[in-house]
Amino acid sequence: MERARDGRRGREEERRVARARRPLSHFAHHPPSSPRLDIYSIEDLAQLIYDLKSANPAARVSVKLVSEAGVGVVAAGVVKGHADHVLVSGADGGTGAAKWSSIKAAGLPWELGLAETHQTLVANGLRGRAVVQVDGQLRTGRDLAIAFALGAEEAGFATAPLIAMGCIMMRKCHTNACPVGIATQVRVGGRRGGEGGRVVFWG
Repeated sequence: MERARDGRRGREEERRVARARRPLSHFAHHPPSSPRLDIYSIEDLAQLIYDLKSANPAARVSVKLVSEAGVGVVAAGVVKGHADHVLVSGADGGTGAAKWSSIKAAGLPWELGLAETHQTLVANGLRGRAVVQVDGQLRTGRDLAIAFALGAEEAGFATAPLIAMGCIMMRKCHTNACPVGIATQVRVGGRRGGEGGRVVFWG
């Protein structure tokens, strides 16, 4: 496999990126963000979860859902399909790797989707079968406290820690041309990545 494909934007990345990822040539490669065009129902998703667990029984299968009206019903179906982890993603998040249209026009605030997901799972006796995580522009300890009060067990932070590391939000993550070297496979100025130690002092 000479090239790795960015499933989010459908772009082919350079050969050195593929070498850095060290893919095995005799396997089919699916980027984590690639759309699954063969999933049309909860049953299809349940079959995919079953296949993944058959391939690796120790795997923790996670399903990411957009925070929107009706997400609780979808989450209940996902948990009935034996997913181990449900991520409810709010509308306000999105780093430079996401499409601008997705950042600005997709989903509802994470509080609404998380509350609906938690309440639906509790009402159907499914809450103990999966871990619920939330993300989407969580920045402070207050956001974390609200998330836990609404039913989350885990929370994801991305934009704020990236900025703490030195990200300047050029929104070039998907191009392998990050000017500060955080979201790139190549070294910038003789080093790779930002100042990871700064994340310790963030928050």
